[in-house]
Amino acid sequence: MYRLTGHLAVILAAALAGVAGPASAAPVSGDAPAGATGPAPAAPVSDESGLAFYTPEADRVPGPHGTVIQLRPITGDPGLPGARNYLVLYRSVDMQGETVAVSGTLAVPEGIPPPGGWPLISWAHGTTGVADVCAPSRDTSPEFPAHDYTSLVRATQAQWIAAGYAVAQTDYQGLGTPGPHGYLIGTAEQRAVADMARAAREVEPEIGTRWVAMGHSQGGQAAVFTDAQAQAWAPDMQLLGAVAMAPASHIGTGVQASQAAATAGAATVLAPVTGGSTSFLPLLIRGAQTVSDLDPARFLAPRSDSMLPLADATCIGQLRGKDSWGGIPAAEVFSPGGDDSALTRVLNENDPSALTFAQPLLVLQGAADTTVPAVATTAMVAQQKLTGQPVQYRTYPGADHRGLLATSYPDALNWVNARFGR
Repeated sequence: MYRLTGHLAVILAAALAGVAGPASAAPVSGDAPAGATGPAPAAPVSDESGLAFYTPEADRVPGPHGTVIQLRPITGDPGLPGARNYLVLYRSVDMQGETVAVSGTLAVPEGIPPPGGWPLISWAHGTTGVADVCAPSRDTSPEFPAHDYTSLVRATQAQWIAAGYAVAQTDYQGLGTPGPHGYLIGTAEQRAVADMARAAREVEPEIGTRWVAMGHSQGGQAAVFTDAQAQAWAPDMQLLGAVAMAPASHIGTGVQASQAAATAGAATVLAPVTGGSTSFLPLLIRGAQTVSDLDPARFLAPRSDSMLPLADATCIGQLRGKDSWGGIPAAEVFSPGGDDSALTRVLNENDPSALTFAQPLLVLQGAADTTVPAVATTAMVAQQKLTGQPVQYRTYPGADHRGLLATSYPDALNWVNARFGR
């Protein structure tokens, strides 16, 4: 019988989940007043209403990355209180080198900016899904499929506004806009995060050139990649560092372990450890397919392979359902003897553990997190410290995956304030 060590089983829980909070987390209201008046934006204001905003004419997309295609003011959700709020469509570059339109939101504090302009946080969000309907900027009511998570994030972002920071948040490439979403493809994510920061300054020139990347879960992994790559990608901006909360890591290890268990006839052994993490597998596959011509039929069992298209139309909460990926028994996910090497290669290439970076990194982790277990994040940080990277690590006893957002805020604020000399 194939044996899986306890350590590997725990790593697997992070690996197949690593990206969003539990479905049972309580919703937090995000409907505070937004859309305050202020200076007229410098970028083109769109008269497009509804979802047409997200799909510009093809001849409007080419242009320098980090520049704005169009914007429109936001009133109510997904805006932040005490700020001028905008829905922004801007340019980035995908992994094939093509210029693409990316959506996001920008919130700028009311009042007079400090000398040097508003300090900027470019936020990378956690998993909502890969379908366009899952883009956080589309969260205009509690009916939004991931409202329980995105409204919770906005509650934390509102604290940053109150502290005097502008907050930009990308939807990521292909999430809400044409083209596929490169889920957990680190370079694509960091381009979206950095280009959102550049676009923010075009929208409101009162935003300064200094910025910090910040992200949670999937966005935590994106924040580490941003810390490593964004200064070269956006040299006209000054990246001061990054904050990574519960960053996804060791994903490839988890997939390999799960495939090995299926081959050994021991898939059910992992079921109590992985819980609903199977629901993230179709997202991992769709993300990997943006950079690799992999065939899921080579490693998925027939039932799970037939359900892969559900990821193209529903969000993570729905994928967790018993009538979706959350209802697939552990023994029916991977095909015994399947070849998952193409998938695990992409996942390993996008693991943040081996990255090198010059700007400081703060990693924050809840000790009670069962979505991204602390053992996985500790292993990531240990590898980074071993190679001399400027990383600091703090853990919070009793904090789970979503609870980390509020629990870690005071430490994150002090650290970011220090980066800006405030």
